[in-house]
Amino acid sequence: METTVADKRTTILATTLDLIAENGFHGTPMSQVAKRSGVSAGIIYHYFESKDDLIEALYRDIKARWSAAIMAGTPEALPYPEHLQQIWLNAYRFYVAHPQETVFLEQYENSPYPHDWSNVAQDDNMARLFALIQSDIDAGYIRALPLPVLHELTLGVAIGLAKHQINGVLDLDEAALEQTADACRRAIERETYD
Repeated sequence: METTVADKRTTILATTLDLIAENGFHGTPMSQVAKRSGVSAGIIYHYFESKDDLIEALYRDIKARWSAAIMAGTPEALPYPEHLQQIWLNAYRFYVAHPQETVFLEQYENSPYPHDWSNVAQDDNMARLFALIQSDIDAGYIRALPLPVLHELTLGVAIGLAKHQINGVLDLDEAALEQTADACRRAIERETYD
């Protein structure tokens, strides 16, 4: 059976994720990606211009899966503040269910790699999320803070707690998760809303 283009690209991305999880960005040379994925370096360079391009593509792929997961269940249909609660819980569950992706996202988003929020917003689910957040800001529900600040106060907490869950340091039951999601929402809420 012939391997399709999509299969090769997917294999390269999955292999890169595995290697970065094991060795970090700098400890993952293209030669190792080629060897473990079973494709030639030439094939990798056919799909990706450079290692940086490969890492960027992996980030976009994981971020697209993450955004689809956090926007599952159409949170836009829920009133404030229930939609923020659902988004937070969806994010936490994604992080716990995908430990390698969680570590990669955190490494990437805290690395010197350029992180352009507007580029990520090109994903349909991220655009939905940003529109929902902007709507909450416009309605006076949440503070008009920069997106990275809103992220750190909410989903940044989710990723940190998920890492503790993954490492077996913490085990939050559903009630504790809901209380934590509520506390994160309150951290970004305007004082006048209650």
